[in-house]
Amino acid sequence: MRSLDRALDGAAAVYVASAASVIIACVFIFVWAPHPWGWEGFDHYHDLGRLLARGEPFPTTDVPWGYAYFLAPFYRVFGDRPWIPLLAQAALNGLVPILLYRLVSLELDRRTGAAAAILTGFFSFNTLYASTQSSDAVCTVVFVAALLLFAEGRTRGGLLCFAGSGALFGLAPQFRPNLVMLPPALAGLYLLARPAKRAKIAQALVYLAAAAVMLAPWTVRNYRLIGLLLPTSTHGGMQLWYGTLQAGPYLESRVYNPRSAFEFSGFDYSSVAGRPLLVSAEVSSCAPSPASIELVYWTDRHREPVRLPANRPQGNEFSWNVPGQSIPTVLYYFVEARWPPSEEAPQGAVERVPAGGLLQPAIHFINDAHLMDLDLHGDLLDIFDVMRMARSVAWSEPLLHTDRIDLDGDGQVTERDLRRAVDILVRSQPGALAPGEVVAAFRTETARAVIVFADSSTLTVPRSSSERLSDIVPEGEYAGRLVNAAVPFWAVAGHAPVRPAKLHECRPLGHVGVNRAFYLAEPDSMRRYTALAWDNIGHDPGAYLASCVYRVWRLFVVQGTDDRHTAYQFRGSRLVYKAATVVSVTFLVLFLCGVIIAIRQRRRLLVIGAPILYVPVTIAWVLTNMRYTVTVQPLVFAFIALTLLAALDRAGSRTGPRPSRD
Repeated sequence: MRSLDRALDGAAAVYVASAASVIIACVFIFVWAPHPWGWEGFDHYHDLGRLLARGEPFPTTDVPWGYAYFLAPFYRVFGDRPWIPLLAQAALNGLVPILLYRLVSLELDRRTGAAAAILTGFFSFNTLYASTQSSDAVCTVVFVAALLLFAEGRTRGGLLCFAGSGALFGLAPQFRPNLVMLPPALAGLYLLARPAKRAKIAQALVYLAAAAVMLAPWTVRNYRLIGLLLPTSTHGGMQLWYGTLQAGPYLESRVYNPRSAFEFSGFDYSSVAGRPLLVSAEVSSCAPSPASIELVYWTDRHREPVRLPANRPQGNEFSWNVPGQSIPTVLYYFVEARWPPSEEAPQGAVERVPAGGLLQPAIHFINDAHLMDLDLHGDLLDIFDVMRMARSVAWSEPLLHTDRIDLDGDGQVTERDLRRAVDILVRSQPGALAPGEVVAAFRTETARAVIVFADSSTLTVPRSSSERLSDIVPEGEYAGRLVNAAVPFWAVAGHAPVRPAKLHECRPLGHVGVNRAFYLAEPDSMRRYTALAWDNIGHDPGAYLASCVYRVWRLFVVQGTDDRHTAYQFRGSRLVYKAATVVSVTFLVLFLCGVIIAIRQRRRLLVIGAPILYVPVTIAWVLTNMRYTVTVQPLVFAFIALTLLAALDRAGSRTGPRPSRD
């Protein structure tokens, strides 16, 4: 026991723990790692880092910039060698035990700090993430260093430490966006904590100002690109929606929730009024550069076609700026390219996309009714037509545009028209289908109609409807295809199924679309995901709140599964998941015991306790797993250290912790 005390009273054990962290990370990098991602990791940081290394601009708002810019210098200097930045982040991760030792020594005592450092060096999950290209390990170093400077500033009273802490806390959200609100939360708690001093106001202001300064460049960049005050990324909408899917009977996995089929819309639309629309097209490498290329467009508000010359091309991509439109507006357009006479085409050549030009244009909607029928003029055959047709066939409800959806031309809309519409829409989606009829049966019940597909999937249409997409229940592959399909009526006028273009075909013009640039498409996706999330919450708020409580548990406990749709499956994954569950449950129990001990001993908990509480309070509302808490895991080890030391003291017949708290 005395030898243990001597070890915990000195710094040698801390440096051993630091070295152990680096060695373990190197084993994971070069020998074997208990994760499926390899060196290149996930979230496409490998690709982003290489792109930045080539001097190209950051091409997304979906993830923050921090980790990609960490990788870029290594790729710039050493080329495409992922193991080099991994070694660098393994070395950085080795600093965590040292930083934690100093932090816990300030907030609790040196003995607990040394124990926490040892636990972190040998058992931290951050060491696992240090062996793959993931932002977690680097973020943890920044985070713990920021807390240490905050604690140093509180102890010494100097503004410089608070400024440094704020700067690092402003940097941390660019690695883990969920940390963006921690600076104001920590500053507020600091001001409320005793003793009340005027100097604390100046310290908090310096701290928050430094954090704001660090966040400002990315926030300004995002505002210029997308017109939103966004300090981190647009990914939050998707995470919120995923979290609302993982509720009720689908608590363990969102992929089986029928509402997951609503992720993508069958309509091509944008949801901001007055924002200029960017139409783009590409000239294929199989064709020479055209002599002229124009956009022809009109709207349902102004029917006269307008011809626009292209902006200056970027490589083989051409673009046009269409003035912003009010909501709702329907934009009709096509792109027309002309080539001069040649031996193959003595009269010159003309290519239009879509090929029908004025009579068969492409359609884009400007509308923010994300879950409603945006096809105001019945230009498309879509899921909303199928919903209405099903109710009409089942309960004789009146229909709009019967002349278009009477697909067999017999003067009435019958089950045969419904089957034909479903067949056209399902076959318009990419992917092979089994031969034969798409629809196996159509059942009518008192309160619902059910379309049964050949693959045994079903689409349930309720009799009472608010005309929202989320009224229906699609289950299975064919039903999911149907939800995401929309086909222009001009394409089905001949009653021929619409099939996707063959991949090997070479066409002079391609990739024609509206607002496909990331700074336009990603914010629109965020708005759609957010609308889907609120719809899910409104559908069953009690189940959603219960799922948030459950996710607090999931934040601290690893739960694996053999279901390949729910969790990564890899060599040894079953054993890894079971071991991780046992270890994480053990950590949680020891942590809770440490919290009780700390409260009873009246320890200072602001700096090492508040961030742990912050994570579940702010992130349990969205899709989460234990990875979201690895940043605060070193702080968890501080409380585990309290538990273990209390147990050792009790076993050694000691009465309590040492009084010294240097």
